[in-house]
Amino acid sequence: MLVFSIIIVVNVTKNNHKKIEVNLMLSSSCEICEIDLKKSFYQDKYFETYVKNKDWVENFIQTSTKQKTTYSISIKKPIFKVKNNIYYDEDFKQFFMPKKLNLPTLYVPKDDLKGVVLKQAKLIKNNIENLKSLNYSNLSGWKIVTDKVIVKIGKSDIDDRLKLLKKITNNLKQSNLNVINLDLRYQQGYVLKI
Repeated sequence: MLVFSIIIVVNVTKNNHKKIEVNLMLSSSCEICEIDLKKSFYQDKYFETYVKNKDWVENFIQTSTKQKTTYSISIKKPIFKVKNNIYYDEDFKQFFMPKKLNLPTLYVPKDDLKGVVLKQAKLIKNNIENLKSLNYSNLSGWKIVTDKVIVKIGKSDIDDRLKLLKKITNNLKQSNLNVINLDLRYQQGYVLKI
């Protein structure tokens, strides 16, 4: 978690000063987000409205005392990319973020973006290294693309098929093979194309 703070002292009355503090909590570095918020903070008297209208802001909390006003802002954590600068958060809601992130792209038809499919997407993402994209079709199930493998694993028995995939890729790493195509959707075995 990264945090940046802006502390400004402003005159409230002739002899009294008030401190304004902004705490930005980031799950990953986003200099563009920081610059955007700082610019608005200095230029816009409606800072709260501006921040709350940002798609990538998760929470905005303002606390005030006589001496100090504090704004705490947290930014959404993207887990998949939809396309450039459009991401899914942990609840699979799309949002815009001004920074381009190197995340796996998720292709799932909107009608299928629910329940079991979402759980499977998270499971696959958490179990596959160097994931580049994850595609779902209601007809054929999941297609996983990494830097070394293109794999079709279907829609059922995902845990077992991910374990089999790890076993196969570990064996192939030892053989120093290039990109391979795998189809693990068969009940008895699998198809491997090198």
